[in-house]
Amino acid sequence: HISSRSTHSPPPFSAASTVGGCHGMHMRGTNSRKTSMCAGRIAAAKVSSARATVVAAAVPLVLPVATTWAVAGGAIWTAISFGMMILLPQNRTVQRAMQSLWIVLPLALAYLGLLAASWTPDTVSIILPGSLAEGLSGGFNPQFFPKLEAIQSLFSRPATAASWILHILAVNLWLGRSIYLDGLISGIPTAVSLLLSSVFGPLGLLLHWATKAAVLQLRGKDKEIVLPTPGGGSITILPYK
Repeated sequence: HISSRSTHSPPPFSAASTVGGCHGMHMRGTNSRKTSMCAGRIAAAKVSSARATVVAAAVPLVLPVATTWAVAGGAIWTAISFGMMILLPQNRTVQRAMQSLWIVLPLALAYLGLLAASWTPDTVSIILPGSLAEGLSGGFNPQFFPKLEAIQSLFSRPATAASWILHILAVNLWLGRSIYLDGLISGIPTAVSLLLSSVFGPLGLLLHWATKAAVLQLRGKDKEIVLPTPGGGSITILPYK
């Protein structure tokens, strides 16, 4: 008689299977050494199961926490930038900072990170629904036009909505920077326009244009205009005769 040994590896144990096996050993009256070994396996299985549960619960929380910090940081950065332009318009450090394009870089990087995190395989199909085959099937059948319902479903995702907020903050800061620098060049007060632009973006730009037109009209064409420069000097524009 030739005996053969099974080559199959034993199945991995879980906390439930280990408890059942040890309970069977206890019912059969096994010795204390085997019972203590089985108790050790039960403890190890329970610890492993608890760790897996904690990790599984923590992974979904990483993105929301990062999203919250990114939006909060972007809002603080934007508020500080607008505050400096409104309260310290003639400060040389503020002028140099706003002349640099790097002032928008933190918002752009945060936006890029959230946009990448929120991207899913169906993002493009939601933004641009349709197909080329349907568009060429005949008749007037336009494709790849965004639909409001699809955009609403897209922005129901937290990371996507957060990336949109950072997008708005970056645009508003860029508009505010443009208003501030144009105000320095033309000698136009910009505090109210900047305050409006910090929240409503393009409306602040419209107010700045209206303010600039009104101030230039009141100055007249035959008056000298003295404009401050970022370096601390001034430029005098003489009337044309």
